[in-house]
Amino acid sequence: MLRELSMTNFALIDELRVEFGPGLNVLTGETGAGKSIIIDALGLALGTKGETEQIRTGAEGATVEAAFDLWDEEARRLLADSGIECLPDEFLLVRRMLLREGKSKTYLNGRLSSAAWLRGLGDLLVEIHGQHQGVVLTQPSRQRMLLDAYAGLTGDVAAFRAMYSRRQALRAELDAVSTGEREKAQRLDQLQYQRGEITAARLHEGEEEERIQERTILMHAERLHAAAHLGYEGLYGEQGSVMGRLAAIVSKLKDALSIDPRLKEVVDACLAAIASVEDAAAQLRDYREGVAFDPERLEQVEGRLHEIGKLKRKYGHSIAEILRCATSAEAELQRLICSEERGQEVERELATLEEALTQRAAALTARRNTAADRLAVAVQEELQALKMEKAVFAVQVRARHESGSPCLEASGADAVEFLIAPNPGEELKPLGRIASGGELSRVMLAIKAILAASDQVPTLVFDEVDVGIGGGMAEVVGQKLWAIAKERQVLSITHLPQIAALADRHLSIVKRLNGARTEIAVQVLEGEDRVREIARMLGAKGRSDTPLHHAQEIMETARRWKAARVSGASA
Repeated sequence: MLRELSMTNFALIDELRVEFGPGLNVLTGETGAGKSIIIDALGLALGTKGETEQIRTGAEGATVEAAFDLWDEEARRLLADSGIECLPDEFLLVRRMLLREGKSKTYLNGRLSSAAWLRGLGDLLVEIHGQHQGVVLTQPSRQRMLLDAYAGLTGDVAAFRAMYSRRQALRAELDAVSTGEREKAQRLDQLQYQRGEITAARLHEGEEEERIQERTILMHAERLHAAAHLGYEGLYGEQGSVMGRLAAIVSKLKDALSIDPRLKEVVDACLAAIASVEDAAAQLRDYREGVAFDPERLEQVEGRLHEIGKLKRKYGHSIAEILRCATSAEAELQRLICSEERGQEVERELATLEEALTQRAAALTARRNTAADRLAVAVQEELQALKMEKAVFAVQVRARHESGSPCLEASGADAVEFLIAPNPGEELKPLGRIASGGELSRVMLAIKAILAASDQVPTLVFDEVDVGIGGGMAEVVGQKLWAIAKERQVLSITHLPQIAALADRHLSIVKRLNGARTEIAVQVLEGEDRVREIARMLGAKGRSDTPLHHAQEIMETARRWKAARVSGASA
């Protein structure tokens, strides 16, 4: 349910906040006061394309925010799939920003989203109907959903859709498994060669770095040997080495130590230095003996690095990638080897699923046909109450065919279409092709009145669908809207006082000058303010009290009618 709509720098609106309530919300005002701007702003919040002309003159951008009570399970699931959690007792806040350069930004609970994704969510939250539109209602897919809701098939169709998705996945898998045998054999040879070549190389991670280091040492072996020899001789081997000089120093210090014990720490430090020099000299000696120029080993190392380089050019930029390629080849080999057996499993499961889907589709068709007849009768009765006594309404359920054969889709095997002949002697035609906007409005109201309890969209918007309707018919239309609003939130822009009098929440839209700028304001009407607005809608001019009395009579009639319906429902 729509709780609040806020607009900033949108069309003629500087800043405006409108709160809506449950039941029937009516928006009234003078022609051109800006009522439809409110609906345009709501449309923008639901993902419709924004136009730079909608930005208030002088502003760099417009912002529209809409807050919804999110009761719909499918809408919450759709949000959760996108990582947006919204608990049943929390608001969903939608924010659209329209910028002067033609771009727009969309946020859901503060998280960046896209207008295209928002449109899918918006279809679950709000349904907007206009005088010459009823666009959603005239779409065959929506008509099928309405029939399914009327027939109590929504859960069955969801289960069918899940099975259908599984069938499509199995078909895709079977196509992949059933790759041509020649191509499969070629791929097997290729994978076996790759696996064999990589396995035979006996690679391990880090080996390339090890071999490069070894090659460097082998190429500079003579320099390394000379350095180690020089270091050893200087530390330990030759006359006047560091070791000999340290030994002489320690001998002198020990003599002095016998005289002055304070030299003990110095002697100990020199003895430690002697030990360190001895250890370093031993390491240099071992290193000198171990390092030697080995042309044969250098050739082996160069060959190994060449082999690694060749494998890198074919399978990856590193040994790690080459090994991953081998693992991947092994996995694909196993899939191909097992593909024939898997293909048989898929074929068996697919055959079973196809049979089950065909049976379920037939059951859906039978129930739709039964419900279609009942819905047609119910709509026709509603149309009679709306002064379309001669109209004929029908719900057509026909099988989809492709190349002459029945065709299953995610919702079953049926195409559903609403047909109407508004006047005697006319043939039944699709609902979207009838000429009169007033007739379309009444058909829409009739269908919504019947489906109010089963329709899943929580908020319905009627933008001046009462144009061309007057007199006693206006009261009937208002009563239909009020009845629908007992099950769903309804927003209605109207010029008819009979409809406004039935409102649970009455909002007045006013256009006024603020300095040199035009702005739009919204006021919640109650008491005498509401009586005066309805009197204005009746055409009140001057100081005559007659329109005021008439407005009070209309409101009293509406109050008694609603009270009777409420008490009747309670009983």
